[in-house]
Amino acid sequence: MGVRCVWMMMVVMTATEAVVATEAHLLQHLTHKVVLDQQGNYVMLWEPLEDRIVIEVQVATRGYVILGFSTTGEMKGADIVLGWMDDLGRLFLHDRSSDGYTVPKVDESQDVELLGGYQNDTHTVLRFSRPWVTCDHNDIRLSDDTVRVIWAYGDEDPKDIITMKMHSAGGTKSVYLQVPQLRFPRLSDDVQTWELVSPNVSLPDDLTTLYWCKLYKMPPINRKVHIIGYVPVIKEENLPYIHHIQLYECHLPDSKRHFEKWLDVHGSQCFAPSTPISWYNCLSPIIAWAVGSEGEMYPDHVGLPIGEEYGGATYFMMEVHYDNPSLTPGVVDASGLRIFYTEVLRPNDAGLMVVGHDVSPKLIIPPNQSSWLTVGHCHGSCTGEVLPSGGVHVLQGLLHSHLLGSAISLRRVREGQELPAILQDMSYDFNYQQSRMLKQEVTILPGDHLITECNYDSSRRRAPTFGGLGTREEMCLAFLVYYPRVNLSTCTSQPSKEAIFAGLGIQEVYGDHPM
Repeated sequence: MGVRCVWMMMVVMTATEAVVATEAHLLQHLTHKVVLDQQGNYVMLWEPLEDRIVIEVQVATRGYVILGFSTTGEMKGADIVLGWMDDLGRLFLHDRSSDGYTVPKVDESQDVELLGGYQNDTHTVLRFSRPWVTCDHNDIRLSDDTVRVIWAYGDEDPKDIITMKMHSAGGTKSVYLQVPQLRFPRLSDDVQTWELVSPNVSLPDDLTTLYWCKLYKMPPINRKVHIIGYVPVIKEENLPYIHHIQLYECHLPDSKRHFEKWLDVHGSQCFAPSTPISWYNCLSPIIAWAVGSEGEMYPDHVGLPIGEEYGGATYFMMEVHYDNPSLTPGVVDASGLRIFYTEVLRPNDAGLMVVGHDVSPKLIIPPNQSSWLTVGHCHGSCTGEVLPSGGVHVLQGLLHSHLLGSAISLRRVREGQELPAILQDMSYDFNYQQSRMLKQEVTILPGDHLITECNYDSSRRRAPTFGGLGTREEMCLAFLVYYPRVNLSTCTSQPSKEAIFAGLGIQEVYGDHPM
């Protein structure tokens, strides 16, 4: 995509011009929508085009509105669009930039185009466009990386371009601007739901991280069905405590004998001495939800099969990672998943594959580092052994690390030649782990080498950080939805202890113990 530089002066439209623009532009449907605040007072709609993005804001105010883009989520250094309609019906829209908590200054280069807008008794609506890439150093380059959208509005119009009262409400929300929109199915005779929730788990007030596991059985269905998506089921007050939810298939010969007896059990702390041995055979993930995600839907040509006789599983284990760093007492949770499935089968059985760095203390991040790279490998010898000759096709994925993660990419090497990355996010936000639908499916062939790279910022840590299950520990993983389904659920790596010792400058070890 070429970069074209356009210099535009400040846009001011008269009421007559605005009415014409409203009829011509505001009736055009925009494909993407997000509510930026919890009350529904600020709605953002947009349409990603080849060279620019069209945005509409619908805000419950008769004053000014602000929409901004930031790499950090903070006002300082943010790229700001500020607009309003005055009492004479004139629309104003400015391309601005912020150097902190003062009135954003008007950019010399105006790189937004006002398409129209209106105001009624309760709302101000503005539609505008801007290029993905401008030639103004004050503007943020917009891409398919995570973008922190800053929103705000005031109760009164500005007196002039530099005199205005402090906004009455504001905040920030991470979004993907270029990823296809998530669309949930309508319930019908063909689409049904299966709900799995935790049985009122009481979070201990002496444990910051809790992994809770419980077994479930598929709905009583006597034919093959496909899972076509899911949404999280979480009470608003418990959102701060839910880090991730994963659903695993359980596979053992004579599975009913091993798993049926555990269905009525309240659950158990995962990976604990009390965990039943048979649960360690629930290892194949099929759903991975993480903080900030609205859920996941699959395209019309794929679905996840359930039922052992149909290439899936009959028994499942749900794992919920609770995070309670403040040790808040009295938290009781019944979160889980609402799964959509259909008897109208899709053409292809899908699967979920996890690649990256093994979850292990061998993932080591030194303190005081603004940039530290960790790499996980899915070697070509693994894909060469398991994948069919035609390969598998990746259609969407989730990039996952913890609090220190700043950028993640999933690279692909074939016969010594690096191909375009499957997934990457150079502005990773731990609090927004929404699965991404790929614009075009990517084929992984036998022998392809997959490299998961995670960049971390440990500049605020004063001690090393190690890989592990806790939120303040780290991970470096990518979850890939693909088809056709094969017998490969996890492909990860970890460094040898010799490599770790060499990196730390350790030349000799006494009482050598396994790591």
